[in-house]
Amino acid sequence: MENLTNQFQRILDSSTPDDLNILADFLENFEKKQQGEFNTYLSASLNMKRETSVEKSIVSIPNTAFIHNNIAIPHGGILAVLLDTAMGTLANSKCADGMAAVTTNLTIHYLAVATENEIKAEARMIRQGRHTMVVEGNIYETGGKHIATATGSFFLVPAEG
Repeated sequence: MENLTNQFQRILDSSTPDDLNILADFLENFEKKQQGEFNTYLSASLNMKRETSVEKSIVSIPNTAFIHNNIAIPHGGILAVLLDTAMGTLANSKCADGMAAVTTNLTIHYLAVATENEIKAEARMIRQGRHTMVVEGNIYETGGKHIATATGSFFLVPAEG
């Protein structure tokens, strides 16, 4: 534990104000994970917010330096996680008790750079079968700028746990 405390102090001592803001957000969300507000460390670290209805699922994350690549724009892999999470959340909401949906294919087309403070992915069901589902996901900015579009296939498996 002492090594972790020393490491944390070194990080604090060498942090910029931006570093401290990112770290504070991360730690706040880590605490929320411990308190049960987030189900996974991934959703906590990205500060994911989810809304699910019968017809769609919306997942949003803040657009901060935490998700940026080396040219200071949102990393495509993070956008893929956002789209897959929105589509998977919708697919799982349609599963019968004791079943879960897992991604078997994800195709994404990146169309523009996200510039707003929040990035939202919205998913809609294309086809729901007995063993598979096909879901569409899109990221749009408030003004209508289309950031990315995706389709995903999901296979139904017995849920564990």
